[in-house]
Amino acid sequence: MGGEIYAAGGNNIELTLTPGESGTFIVNLEGETVFDKASLGRYPDLNDAKAIKATILNQIAGAKA
Repeated sequence: MGGEIYAAGGNNIELTLTPGESGTFIVNLEGETVFDKASLGRYPDLNDAKAIKATILNQIAGAKA
């Protein structure tokens, strides 16, 4: 997933992977939680991954405008 996020943002993002406990998986973008495994009780599926990628691309596009 980290590779997909980095591929979506390329040189326009800073990606930090922080080890967690018990399968923690949280994606934050500009201080906003985009995905939190604990809240949903599951890892991201394909639709979640697409939504995360779209959110990142929209954020980048907005920053460039």
